[in-house]
Amino acid sequence: MIPHPTDLDRLAPATLTAGSRRQAMDWGLVLISQGIPAVIEREELADLSEPSSDSGTASVEVLTDPHRSRIVHEPDPRFRGPQPSRRSRSTVWCLRVEPASIERARAVIDEYRRENPRFDWQRSAATSAASDRSLSWAPGVVAWVLVLCLLHGLLPTVLRSAGWVEVAAVRQDGQWWRLFTATWLHADVAHLASNVGTGALTLGLAMGRYGPGTALSLSLLAGTAANIPGVLLREPTARALGASGVVMAALGLLAGHAVVWWRISRHATKPVWISLGAGGFLFLSLGVNPASDVLAHAGGFFGGILLGALAAWFRWGRYEKLWALAYAVLAVGPWLGAWAARGR
Repeated sequence: MIPHPTDLDRLAPATLTAGSRRQAMDWGLVLISQGIPAVIEREELADLSEPSSDSGTASVEVLTDPHRSRIVHEPDPRFRGPQPSRRSRSTVWCLRVEPASIERARAVIDEYRRENPRFDWQRSAATSAASDRSLSWAPGVVAWVLVLCLLHGLLPTVLRSAGWVEVAAVRQDGQWWRLFTATWLHADVAHLASNVGTGALTLGLAMGRYGPGTALSLSLLAGTAANIPGVLLREPTARALGASGVVMAALGLLAGHAVVWWRISRHATKPVWISLGAGGFLFLSLGVNPASDVLAHAGGFFGGILLGALAAWFRWGRYEKLWALAYAVLAVGPWLGAWAARGR
């Protein structure tokens, strides 16, 4: 049963509880703009192991200063802030307004939240991002760089010729492994340096985001698939090689990860398109050199976006060990096929 406030209570300030300092400041500006004076205060809540009315739930409160008592009205779910954990101290941000203006203040804030829903999903997204894998550069990409350099300098010529993409060999003889092995080979040192320099950054960041095994497997799959359009569209005498499809796929993985924001809120369209647009700008800056294999670059980039979006949405990173095993098979297995077909 809710007690009725006394005449003295009606003169005391009423309180709206916000979810954070930023939200309290936003609400304060909105109220002041509508002619409702508001004062922002911070409250520190102590140990919460026992139930208490001062538990941090969002509610409308009337404070009676002479008696230091508190009359709490039913919580309003529209103004519910984050719940503090038990046995901990928590900060609660409050806006104090005159009791006569509290209903109008609630209506103004409610209208503001309907017209500006971004804050809620951004706060939810921040909470989700805090528990998700943060964006960082994984030093394990150095091993990928070293393998590329060793293969370029030490791989026998006969095995090298069995590894690059020859359109006629893939079409007529079914030598599918060339689609994989060609992603490890380079025409010269300049070609190698270009892919190593860019790949160390994009693939390293993708490994930090998804996990090493997941990012390596997805980028290799997308980079390999990027060789298929060339096999289908080019002359039978055409040849191709290089890790640029894998490098562009890693860039696509980074851009495609933004799609996961749609799982948090339908209001996240703008940041998703910003991320995809930024990835597209980098692709245009790095991957459309007429002297390079633009077709493979484009295939790797868009394939990376697709696989990255699926991996982020369905949380494929949970199966990191399986992806690492799959990468070992995809990296070594095709070379065994090239070894068996050498000299043919």
